[in-house]
Amino acid sequence: MSYIGELRRNARPLAAASIGAGTSLPLFAYTNSVFAPHLVAEFGWSRSQFALIGLTMLSTLLVLPFIGRFTDKFGVRRIAILGTILVPLCFVGYAFQTGAFAFFATVSTLVLAVGSLTSPLVYTRLIAENFERATGLALTIVNCVPAVLAILLVPATNWFIEHYGWRPAYLGLGLLTLIAGIVAIALIPAGSGAGHEPEPGANVPDYPATAEVHRPAREDYRAILTSGVFWIVFLGMFLCLLQTPLHASQMNLMLVDQRISAQTAANIVTLYAAGTVVGRIACGLALDRFATPIVTTLSMVLPSLGFFLLGSDLDTVAVISFAMFLVGLSVGAESDLISYLVARYFKLRIYNSTLGLVYCVSFLASALGALGISRSLALFDSFSPYLYFVAASIAVGSLLFLLLPWSKTHEKVG
Repeated sequence: MSYIGELRRNARPLAAASIGAGTSLPLFAYTNSVFAPHLVAEFGWSRSQFALIGLTMLSTLLVLPFIGRFTDKFGVRRIAILGTILVPLCFVGYAFQTGAFAFFATVSTLVLAVGSLTSPLVYTRLIAENFERATGLALTIVNCVPAVLAILLVPATNWFIEHYGWRPAYLGLGLLTLIAGIVAIALIPAGSGAGHEPEPGANVPDYPATAEVHRPAREDYRAILTSGVFWIVFLGMFLCLLQTPLHASQMNLMLVDQRISAQTAANIVTLYAAGTVVGRIACGLALDRFATPIVTTLSMVLPSLGFFLLGSDLDTVAVISFAMFLVGLSVGAESDLISYLVARYFKLRIYNSTLGLVYCVSFLASALGALGISRSLALFDSFSPYLYFVAASIAVGSLLFLLLPWSKTHEKVG
C-alpha cells in the first residue's frame, strides 16, 4: 500500500485519535497557562506557591502504568469512554473553586489522572494498530490538533476571561471536551483493540496471535525494563522534559516576567502554538524518511537556545517571540517522538504498557521541574536561573538519543 493510500484507508481511526487526544491533556497544557495569571491575581497565591502545582504530576506515576496496561488488554474504546465521562466533571470543579489552593491542586491532580484516559497514551494505539509506512505523519496529524485549536482558543479564552470571568470559561472547556470525546468514540472502528486479529495484509506486522495478548504482565514488564533502548529513551526524555512546566502551567507567568502585558503574552503563546504545528509536521515527515536517532536529537535540542534567550536580559518582544517559537518547534516534535519511539522499537502487543512507562518519566520530569521553578522563584524572584539550567539539561538529553539503534531492521522489544 502506498504512503498516501495508507492514510486514506485509515482515515477513520486517524480522525478518532486526532479528535480524542487533541481535546485532552495536550490542549489543557495550553489553556491552563491562560487561567494562571487570573487565578493568582484573584486568590492572592504567590508565584512560587503556584509553581508547586506541577508537583501534582507525581500522582500520575501511580495511574499511567495501569492505564497503559488496561488499554493493551481492553482496547481504546472502553478506556476512552470512562475518560470522556470524568474529564468534564473536573472542569466543573475548577469553575466552582473558592480560593483554597489545596482544592485547586486536588482538581488538577484529578484532571491529570482522568485526562490520561483520553490522552495520546490511549488514542495513539489506533495509529500503532493501523499504520506502518506513514506512522510518523499520522502521529503528526494527531498531535497537531491541540496546537491548531490552541492558536484560536488561547487568545479567545483570555479575552473571554477578561470580559466574562474564568468560571464560565472553565465550564465552556468542559463542554468542549465532552462533545469532542463523544465524537471520537463514535469514530473508533468496530473490531479494533486488544484481542482483535487483523485481516491478512493489515499494516500491523508485529501484532501477535490473540492468545499472546494476555501474557503475564511481569513477563512483559521484564522485557521492557531489561531493554537498553527503553533506558536510553527514559533518560533522554527525562533530561529534555524538565522544562515542561515552563510551557504548561507557568507559560504566561514566565512571559509576563519578561515585562510584557498579559495580552501580549497570550499573543506570543499563539506563535508558540504555531511553532508546535511546524515542529510536528517537520518531525513526522522526517521520521518516515530518515534515521530515527538523528531526527530525535535534532528535534529535541531546539529549546536549549530558546530557554537560554528567555533567561537572558534580551527582553524585546521579537526575541521573546523567537525563543518561544523555538520551544514550540521541539514541543511539537516531542509529542510525536514519544509515541513514535515506542512504536518503532517495541512490539504492538506491549505498545501501551511501554508508552505508559515513558509517560511516567515525562510526568516525573514535569513534577521535579515544577519544584525547581518554585525554588528559583523563592530564592531569586526570577525564572532565569531555572531557564539556564534546563537549557543545559536539554542539550545533554538530546545527545543521548544518538545511542538508539539506527537500523530499520533492528528487532523490536517484546
